[in-house]
Amino acid sequence: MDLKTNIREAWRIALPYFRSEERYAACGLLACVVAGQLALVAMAVAENYWRNAFFQTLQEKNWPGFLQQFLVYVAIGVGFVLATVYQRYFTQWLTIRWRHWLTTRYLDRWLDGPVHYRAMIVPGSIDNPDQRIAEDIRQFIDTTLSLTVGLLGEIARLFSFVAVLWTLSDLIPVHLFGQSYVISGYLVWAALIYAVVGTAITHWIGRSLIPLDFEQERREADFRFALVRLRENAEAVALLRGEASEKQELLSRFRAIMRNWFRLMARQQWVGLFTGAYRRFSLYFPYFAMAPLYFGGSMQLGAFMQSGSAFNQVRDAFSYFISSYLKIAELSAVVQRLSQFGAAIETTGMESLSSPRAPISSSSPVIACQLVVSAPDGTSIVRLDKLAVTRGEAVLITGASGIGKTSLFRALGGIWPFTTGDLFVEDAAYLSLPQRAYFPLGSLKRALAYPREVTVANDVECQDVLSVVGLGALADRLDASDGWDKVLSEGEKQRLSIARALLLRPAVLLLDEATASLDEDSEIALHRLVRERLPSATILAISHREKLTAIYDRTIRIGPLHSS
Repeated sequence: MDLKTNIREAWRIALPYFRSEERYAACGLLACVVAGQLALVAMAVAENYWRNAFFQTLQEKNWPGFLQQFLVYVAIGVGFVLATVYQRYFTQWLTIRWRHWLTTRYLDRWLDGPVHYRAMIVPGSIDNPDQRIAEDIRQFIDTTLSLTVGLLGEIARLFSFVAVLWTLSDLIPVHLFGQSYVISGYLVWAALIYAVVGTAITHWIGRSLIPLDFEQERREADFRFALVRLRENAEAVALLRGEASEKQELLSRFRAIMRNWFRLMARQQWVGLFTGAYRRFSLYFPYFAMAPLYFGGSMQLGAFMQSGSAFNQVRDAFSYFISSYLKIAELSAVVQRLSQFGAAIETTGMESLSSPRAPISSSSPVIACQLVVSAPDGTSIVRLDKLAVTRGEAVLITGASGIGKTSLFRALGGIWPFTTGDLFVEDAAYLSLPQRAYFPLGSLKRALAYPREVTVANDVECQDVLSVVGLGALADRLDASDGWDKVLSEGEKQRLSIARALLLRPAVLLLDEATASLDEDSEIALHRLVRERLPSATILAISHREKLTAIYDRTIRIGPLHSS
């Protein structure tokens, strides 16, 4: 993206908050932040005039005036402190409210049904959505506020000090070759030329920082993701003695960070060398420029110091792009990441809305017609010409390993976007149990009630379902938060998953090898328990165990592009 596009995208991301239901609080807090910035400018203008009076008392050796100017400086200092503290206070207040609103907005779209899942499996999927929500939103708000409020302050500073500098330029003539010339606003033009040249050179040196910052954020996120993945699979890695392999992969990702980091360092080095020299030499450039006027006797010490201070203020305002270049580069990278994230959510959401659906039938909560399930690359995996499951019927779907049963399960669950044909699965009181049982953070009771609220059942009901699935030893630990996904074995997790189904009593239940980690007898017993405890539920179970066929009303055996 070019700078213009980045500004447009940043505006598109930021503006909705100030038009939202929080617009009055948002605009009020923003006004306080801007007011604080303007107060700082006002204090700077007051200090500039004080500088003239203060140094004039020094030149005149005016002791009473000298003491008076110290009292004036105390008042200006109090104003500076108050404006600085409360501007930061209101900025922090606005930042956390804005971040909460924007995070909620992205989470609402990201967790709108299976969007979060589909956005990661479609071709050209985005990487590291966790970073974009947790880090990029925070950095976007911090940098946007800093740059925007800073720009408004510099504009106010520019207009305030241009007036001072212009007036001083008209009062003090320029002496060249024995002649005196009054050049209107010559100090303003000098500051402008100095800043424009510096800005052009800075942009020429640092224009490659934006893509390098973008790439650095991506590589940092990849490394962080690998570390989190290792933590989540620590047991499997330890049992496989895979530490050396994991270390090699982690170091490989870190070396990718280092390679881009060195490129970023090299470019920031040149930008830093120029901008540092620019700022350092510009501090005293106006004093050297005006030295002939002072030593020639036509300028008083107070005016000399005031002019130098005003020149630097104007030069700083004109040089805002230079001083903020690194922040602008970082913001551009963040805007690109958030823009891509939003576009991916939007695209995936539209795909979800356009997924084919069959007409609702009161007697068939599950319908498939000419359904073809494909891989992400478009290769067809499974075909169902016709499937209609009546209310309360239990159907077992079997087939060889790797034939596409799990992809079919994902399609029936409404999360797999690579399907054609008609498909309908009744949403009311629906529950799907994948082979790898999921446990949310929190108590055992929350894990049982998931995805509903923990208040969906009382302790007695929870203890009952734990007991009947063979987990009675956990019945008195409903309120314990022990990291159950790490504490329980895979078989115990699947037992707990079945207990969840018994507790929630769904009208439609999908099972994908939901008991495959158990021995055959235990698996058969749990499927019988489900049929007994949920006699009116419509059940679709996927399994490779042939002995389960006796428990279900009918069996469908699938193969590649199978017709049933």
